Amino acid sequence: MSFLHRVRLAFQGTFQADVSTVNNDVRHYDNATFQPSYQELQAPGHVENGWWNPTGSGAFRLLDCRVTGVWYADGTSTTDPAVDPIIGALVGGSSDRTSGKLVDVDPQWQLASELWGLDVRLIESAAADWFGGRYRPNSFRDLWFSRNVNAGGDRAASATFQSVLEGVSFGPDAAARSRALRELQAATAEQRLSIRLATFGYQDDVHQPGFTVGTLVGAIGPYLAGEPTSFVLGRRFTPASGFTSWAGMTWFTGALDEGSRTLFLDLSNALQITDSAGTPVDVGTIVVGALKNAALRENTPVSPDTFESFAVIPYQDPRWLQASGGVFAAELTEVQVAIARNSPLALVVGSEVNPGAVGMGPNIVGIRESDDGLLVGAEPVISRVDGGGSASVTVYASRYGIPLADTAIQIGQTGPSPQQGGGSPQNPNPPPAPIPDIGVPMDKVELPRQVTTDRTGAAALTIKTQDPKHPRGYLDGQLYLVDYRLPGQGNQARSAFDYAVIHVRDQFDVPADPTWSDVQPIFIQYGNLYPIMSKRLVNLADPADVKAHAKLLHFAFTRDISDPSYMPVTRDLSEGKRRTIIKWLEKLIATGDPGVAAMQAVAAGPVRAPAPPARPAAPAPAPSAEPPEGSKSRFARGLGRLSGKEKQS
Repeated sequence: MSFLHRVRLAFQGTFQADVSTVNNDVRHYDNATFQPSYQELQAPGHVENGWWNPTGSGAFRLLDCRVTGVWYADGTSTTDPAVDPIIGALVGGSSDRTSGKLVDVDPQWQLASELWGLDVRLIESAAADWFGGRYRPNSFRDLWFSRNVNAGGDRAASATFQSVLEGVSFGPDAAARSRALRELQAATAEQRLSIRLATFGYQDDVHQPGFTVGTLVGAIGPYLAGEPTSFVLGRRFTPASGFTSWAGMTWFTGALDEGSRTLFLDLSNALQITDSAGTPVDVGTIVVGALKNAALRENTPVSPDTFESFAVIPYQDPRWLQASGGVFAAELTEVQVAIARNSPLALVVGSEVNPGAVGMGPNIVGIRESDDGLLVGAEPVISRVDGGGSASVTVYASRYGIPLADTAIQIGQTGPSPQQGGGSPQNPNPPPAPIPDIGVPMDKVELPRQVTTDRTGAAALTIKTQDPKHPRGYLDGQLYLVDYRLPGQGNQARSAFDYAVIHVRDQFDVPADPTWSDVQPIFIQYGNLYPIMSKRLVNLADPADVKAHAKLLHFAFTRDISDPSYMPVTRDLSEGKRRTIIKWLEKLIATGDPGVAAMQAVAAGPVRAPAPPARPAAPAPAPSAEPPEGSKSRFARGLGRLSGKEKQS
């Protein structure tokens, strides 16, 4: 049941995602053609520069997030701090370390960003926490680009991050003082809590207030042993085509708890809004219920004979989203539970304005559960593997929220995919480096044709790899997208970006006595991609500066990959390269490296390659409604062919 549970708390506030956008264009990884201008803010006629936030640190922070409500096991709730003292408490990050990091696995796959090293604390005071834990790295899901109807690009986008808080510890008297925490602690397993963040209203315009800040609503509930950590294996609602239904709704998930006769819906990311605060688009009354006729489709009328109404969703209240964290719960009758058990759920819109069904009446299916109630999901979404290693992915299947046992799930590669991660084709001054294909060579990844679920609806998928042998040239390793589905299941049953993504790193042998020449290309590349390093800490392309900061760099490169201080921010460094860097830094600290002294006279900046011939200056482009360079919406358009959703992305 995860955070979709009677015992839960909701919170709302803002977040900061200070991502670096230099590395969003795959061509910026080519040391041989990198230009200093790629570290500068994009400008008219020069969108090939560092895009909209070249000096970003990669930091992810929770800002002024506060508990808005708590719900108890008996179905009651409160928003009054006099009833439960955690109402109004701050939900924040670490008090003694750097903030978490928002990480893309690769510039050629920017649709599964992960949170690394994020601490989440419910803070009572400067000296005490109600509880705290570490967010397990999991990527966002259900990313869409048309949630805010009055914005474009990433400002219109929305997504959810679901994971678990691990190593959770409660304050010594938290349970005694807060009923919500007492019930939460009693209901959870393995010192874990389930958490879901929904993020929207992100400001990516450096000229506007709130740059790199967006809106966040969240929910925290029990984690139950054996359930997925990054999604709910429950009741999956799917638009009939594209990213949104006719009523402006996208993929979301619910859960039916028969023990308490409660239906839960996670609507935190499901409904369109009109502004960055989350004010809803009013499409009329929305009722949740079950279709007695399973053949009824989206945008068709219903009647009492074909639809069993359960409850009205109070989404029109402008305070509902923030106050509830986006979770709606309705207690059903025994008869309604029996109907919902094996019937598709639906949201029915009661509105006289229905442009897709003129004259069909006001009660129209706005969005419904997937065909036959089927859901297939996999985690982890992202796997990082050194060539010759293997990745372990778990694939789950359910029908109407009940795990499907002894069921075959088909597995396959998507195959070659060209021109990913290169920005707009209309760019008048594109970087000269070629854009490599992903997904090739296919024989470097070995997959079974199918896996079979066990009694819990889970199937173990082992993905074996070989050294890809530098198929992308200037970029380490290769990306492979793995598709999973039940036989005959169509693309629309899953969100457009639901793949298991494998980054297979190139084989790299650690030298017996590494020198500056061995680590120089690696340092130069990261120095190019993260100009904040050279501006505020250390110029990675300058051997003298690296030597001066060798102990600090050694600390960063020896952190666990989940640590927010780990280098590099992107988490894409192979173990062989990391060990080479550590071995060289240890030698540098102990005895020095003659190669460093020899290079000091020639190392003067972040780029160590001759510049390509200058091109004629291009006129400034006319204003456009197209997504800006560096945005995820821009990347998604380039990927549309994989899912057949080019027009909707």
